Amino acid sequence: MKDLHKLPAHTLKVCRGAAQCPHAVLGTDLTAELEDVLIRSGWPEFLAGMTRPIRHHHQFRMAVASCPNGCSQPHIADFGLIAFARIGLESERCSGCGHCVSICAEKALHLEDGIHLDRSRCLGCAACARVCPEKALQVDETGYRVLLGGKLGRHPRLAHELGFYSLPESLDVLRKVLSVFMDHHRSGLRLGDLVEKLGRKEFDKLVRP
Repeated sequence: MKDLHKLPAHTLKVCRGAAQCPHAVLGTDLTAELEDVLIRSGWPEFLAGMTRPIRHHHQFRMAVASCPNGCSQPHIADFGLIAFARIGLESERCSGCGHCVSICAEKALHLEDGIHLDRSRCLGCAACARVCPEKALQVDETGYRVLLGGKLGRHPRLAHELGFYSLPESLDVLRKVLSVFMDHHRSGLRLGDLVEKLGRKEFDKLVRP
């Protein structure tokens, strides 16, 4: 008889934008890709050998958001991905209609002899590119912001951002994160705890693609 209380070694939450959402920057369901990396890493067997029974706080938690519009899950997961669009500008095509300025929630755009983008404020949602009638704003590249080490519980920690990467690079980060985590694992250790123990700078150096 199947043990209904036996938990898997990981959880994965993928937002509905992976199926259909008008705000999705990338509408791809990454379940197969992420779980393939996790299984190949040996994490399920490793955790089962280290911890019995597996409880919720032992699981490696992953989350994917298809846009930056408010999903909290990547910020509280061990490994989180947020889809991001790099916006390109062709100011000479701008008609000055102001649609993009009106729709930008981050106030990253302003009109002054053409359209200007403050990239330090841009979250890569691509709303501006969708409403621009002249194609003065376009999506040049899409990928993922990679977030690491988030957790809730007794000592919560918001995940920190490693950077912007392509999907293959993001999967490589996951592979390295799991390897480092297993190398340093002990009972009760969460990835966020390991980041704090090693120091963010040192940890990030170990897992960059």
